[in-house]
Amino acid sequence: MRDLELKNVLKVDDKEFLVSTISMKIRHAFFDGDDDKVVYETMVFEIIDDEVQYHKTIFNERYNTPDEAIAEHGAILKNPKAFFIA
Repeated sequence: MRDLELKNVLKVDDKEFLVSTISMKIRHAFFDGDDDKVVYETMVFEIIDDEVQYHKTIFNERYNTPDEAIAEHGAILKNPKAFFIA
């Protein structure tokens, strides 16, 4: 398992966003071995008046490998309008 926690604040036009990519264990354990599985997730939230709007996800994607998650996190930072409408 590779721990991953990337957090960046991104400015697009006059708005701010938190781009967060983390590793997380699958918690539902429906199948044998699920307790040991790790998935990686990237989420984007708007920041309004210095408050992250965690209740309103703008973008959400899960990945099977840390390399996929890191690559997409970087791609979002470089070209956010390709991933979500700001």
